[in-house]
Amino acid sequence: MSIQPVDNLVHFSNVLMLVAYSVRDILWLRWFAVAAALTNIRHFLLQPIKLWPPVMWAFVFTAINPYQILPIYLKRRPVVLSEEEQKLYNMGFALLRPREFISLLLAGEWKNTAAGEAVLSEGTPVPTVCVAISGSSNVRKGGKELMPLKPGQLIGTALALTGEPSRFAATFTEPARYFCWPLSNIGAFLDKRPDLRPALQSLVNRDLAAKVEELSTYLPGKH
Repeated sequence: MSIQPVDNLVHFSNVLMLVAYSVRDILWLRWFAVAAALTNIRHFLLQPIKLWPPVMWAFVFTAINPYQILPIYLKRRPVVLSEEEQKLYNMGFALLRPREFISLLLAGEWKNTAAGEAVLSEGTPVPTVCVAISGSSNVRKGGKELMPLKPGQLIGTALALTGEPSRFAATFTEPARYFCWPLSNIGAFLDKRPDLRPALQSLVNRDLAAKVEELSTYLPGKH
């Protein structure tokens, strides 16, 4: 059986498909699949009688792949954070990838506050989790000051996780810029991105550990 030169296109197309199924990156898989389909189209058109049905199907498969490739490129674009976002990211969210951090920010909002505004009220359920990038706050219990909270420290996480009324009050002692996540938004976000739950839990645990250590310095006998 003699092999016509045009038949080499079939062999080359199958080699491309073999490579496509061998690579781990979905982007490269789709590009090799496109190249294989285009090679097949050329083979079908060079036949003595053009094979239009397989040509049309090859065009369909060729068109589908670029449609799927574009979102991959969009997702892989470098993430550019604003000055405020970068500052918040550096303060305690570096465990997340920048794109994951951006998706987390979409679940909340930036807020400005004046000195004296309460962010936690004693005896009231915690509706939000907040973190300031500027401006300190003070934690009190029964009217007695316990410790200050600096920018970058989470406000309301432990209380929010229990769902119980807050045993503390927290008030900003100076004008502040902070980010706030409603608890309902956090729940919806984690339902969509359960893969980020361990990283966020690690952030919360680290923040709580730092607060416990800092609180010990304000307890009687620790000065």
